[in-house]
Amino acid sequence: MKKILCPTDHSEAANNAVAFAAKMAQKMGAELTLLNVQPAIELSATELIRGNALRMEANQEILNEESDEISRTFKISCRAIVQSSTASLSETIASNARGYDLIVMGTEGPHNLLEFFSGSKTYNAARKTDVPLLLIPANCMYRDITNIAYAYDYIREGTLPVEQLIPFVKTMNAKLTVLEVLEEAHSDVVLDELRDWQTILKEKYGAEVPLIFDTLRSTEVPQAINSYINQRQPDVVAVCSIHRNFISALFHKSIFKTLSVISDIPIFAFHQ
Repeated sequence: MKKILCPTDHSEAANNAVAFAAKMAQKMGAELTLLNVQPAIELSATELIRGNALRMEANQEILNEESDEISRTFKISCRAIVQSSTASLSETIASNARGYDLIVMGTEGPHNLLEFFSGSKTYNAARKTDVPLLLIPANCMYRDITNIAYAYDYIREGTLPVEQLIPFVKTMNAKLTVLEVLEEAHSDVVLDELRDWQTILKEKYGAEVPLIFDTLRSTEVPQAINSYINQRQPDVVAVCSIHRNFISALFHKSIFKTLSVISDIPIFAFHQ
C-alpha cells in the first residue's frame, strides 16, 4: 500500500483523520493526498465564474499550507487537491479514489435519524468505491495497528473474503483474529465444520499473516461483537461490504452501544 487518499473538510473529525493518515503514511512509506471537495453553487454564469474561482483558490491555498506542513513534519510526500463537484460527496470521493490503495476518512457517525437509516457520508463513501476505506472516529488518536479483528460468518457464507484485507494486515505487520459468531444452540456437526474451516484457512493464509480464530456464541451479532471489542481491545475492526447481513446489522439495525463502539475504534471496510 503506497498511495493514501484522505478527504477533508477541515472539521474536527477530518483533521483527526488527516493526522492519523499522515502517521500511517510515515509508517508505511506511502504517499498521502489530501482531497477537499467543494460543492458547485447554483449562481449566474458571471457569479459562478468569479465566486467559484475565488473560493477554489482560497481553499487550495489552505490545503497547500496543510500539505506542506505535513510533508515537513512527517517527512513524507503529501499533495493537496481541491475539486468542485455537482455530484454527491461520496460519489466524488469514489471517482478520485481510483489508483489509490487506501482511503482514510474521519467520521462522527450518524447525526440524525435520516443518516442513521440511510448511512452516514463516510459509510456511503465506503459503499461507492472499490478501494478499502479506514474510518477514523473523531476522538480516536493514532496508535500502531498490531491487532485486527475481522468478523465474518464464513460457515454460513462458505467463503472468507480477504483479498484486500491481507495486504493491509501485512503492511501493518499485525496479527489477524477472525471471529465467527454462532447461534447459542449449535450442533456437533457445526463445530466439526468450524474446525475443518479453520484448518483450511490456516493452511491457506497462515504463512502470510499471524492468524488467530475466535468464536462468539450469541443470537445478537452486534451486541456480541460489542462485548468482544470491549474485552479484547483490538486496534481495528475489519468488515467486508459484500457481507450484507453483517453490514446491515452493524451500521443500520444495531443498538446505540454498538454505534458507540464504532465511534471509538477504527473500521477497515473492504470489498473483496
